[in-house]
Parts: sequence; C-alpha cells; structure tokens
Amino acid sequence: MEERVIGFTKSWNFTALEDLRNTSSYGLFSGINLDYCGTEKCEAGHSYGPAIRHSYLIHVVLDGAGIFKAGGKEYTLHKNQAFFIYPGTETFYQADKEKPWSYVWMGFHGYLSEECLRKIGLSTETPVIGLRDTKDIEECVTKLLEAPQLTYSNYLIRQGEMYRFFGLMMDQSENLKKDRQRYDYPQSIYVKQAVQFMSLNYEHHIKIDSLADQIGITRSYLTKSFQKELQTSPQEFLINLRLEKAAKLLLSENASISEISDAVGYSDPLAFSKKFKEKFGLSPKAYREAKPTLVLKNKKGEYISKAPL
Repeated sequence: MEERVIGFTKSWNFTALEDLRNTSSYGLFSGINLDYCGTEKCEAGHSYGPAIRHSYLIHVVLDGAGIFKAGGKEYTLHKNQAFFIYPGTETFYQADKEKPWSYVWMGFHGYLSEECLRKIGLSTETPVIGLRDTKDIEECVTKLLEAPQLTYSNYLIRQGEMYRFFGLMMDQSENLKKDRQRYDYPQSIYVKQAVQFMSLNYEHHIKIDSLADQIGITRSYLTKSFQKELQTSPQEFLINLRLEKAAKLLLSENASISEISDAVGYSDPLAFSKKFKEKFGLSPKAYREAKPTLVLKNKKGEYISKAPL
C-alpha cells in the first residue's frame, strides 16, 4: 500500500517538519496552507542549491550571516533579515564561513499567498527585507514545531502559529509603507469575487466566459487579473479547487469514487482520476486507503521527501 508520509526530524542543530501536504487534507480549502517549516544552526559554509522549490518559502535570519542568490543577483544577509524564494525559481544560499547563520523557515501554498507576501513587502523583485526584531518570529516557529502530531488539535495549532508568523512579519517588516493595509491592485476585487463564486459553485458546470460576464469584465481581463494576483489562470484555479475538495471528501465520506467525481464537477470518473493523480501523486482509491504516517528522524538528511512536486 502506498503511504502519505510526513517527516519530523529533530537534532541538536536542526529541527524540521516536512511534507505536510500529505496530511489528511484538513487545510486544503484554506487560503494559505503550511507545507513545511524548521530551524537550523548552520555549519560554516553550509549551502543549499542551486535548486528549485515548489512552495513559497521564507527564511528569517536569527544570527550570523550568509549569501542568497536569485534572479541573477546576489545578496549578503545578516541578523534580522529575511529572504524569499518564489516557486519555480532557481536559487542558492550559503552560510558565511566565519559567522555562519542560524535561521527559521516556512514553506506554504494557497491562493492568498501572493496577497500576504505583498503586505509583508516581499516579491520576486524584492526578495530580501529587513526586520526590526525576530525574537517573536523565532518563538512562533518553535511553537509550531512543538505540534508535529497528526491530530486535528495539532493542525489547528500549526495553522494558528502560521498566521501569527505572517502577522509578525508584517509588523516587523522595514519595507512596508505606512498605508500597508491598502489594496494596491484593483484587480484583486474581481479575483476575490470569482474565487468566492467558484468556491460556492464548484460542483456545477462553470464557464469562465459566463463567470467573467457575471462579474462585469471580459474573460481576458479576468485571466490577466488571476495571473497577476495568483499566478494561475481561472481554469487552473477551478481545477485545483475541485481536486482539493475531492481529496477532503475521499477522507471524510464513504461515497464511491464516481459519486465524489460527480460531486466536484467531473462527469467523467476516468478524467477525474487522471487529474487527481497528477496533483496528489496517488489515485483517488490509493489516496483514500493510505494513512498518513509521521516518520521521526534525529539527523538532517535521513528523511527523504515523498510529497508530489
């Protein structure tokens, strides 16, 4: 039987919780979902990359120094700074050989990620920010790592600490303007209306042209707005919404695969199964039968990620 594995590694200088996408899907419908997090006191010259991540990822430097390379640029970082990695972007980072850094990190995904990052002051153009203080941010990640068990209560604790992390980043960011709460992009209004409509009607046949017309804009403008706000198309967003809802139903309902397929807007169970496996790495039947397992390790590198890319 295939497994959905979540890794928890704890050693004297490295603690990490990984592959949270493989949990029982409590958070699949959330605007932001935690994928992994951790903390490390790096050895001199320790490096990672060049590599491409598949989640949004923020590192917060607690002490020491290092370099970060992204988008053809190199940044030198030190205590009370953070660097941001965008999904699909090749990056490299390395601890200083004299004063190696210590940092905490958080990887995440979800349709509200872009908006949250803007409010922190992070983007592909501005991947490094200064922070006034990191003490509370470090404490936040520590508390999150103290809740690794695959229970609903621990899931709620992790969600709470994740959102606290973002709130603290916004409060401590030195890149934000005084009007940090203002929406910078009017297109976000149309995207939110479309997302709300899809969330309430995903089980029905939805035509993007008709949805755009209902909102009062053209399909091309809606697509442009989605690309700017969420880096995806309206159609791809709808597909992911349906598949994530299906994953939740597979674990909470006794309905057949065909019934669940129909319940999330797929009239063809075979087409549904193909799309589901592309996203989650398992067939609907295997996903339902697989029980998430927490794998404990005490040395960095012993746990090998098994989450689908």
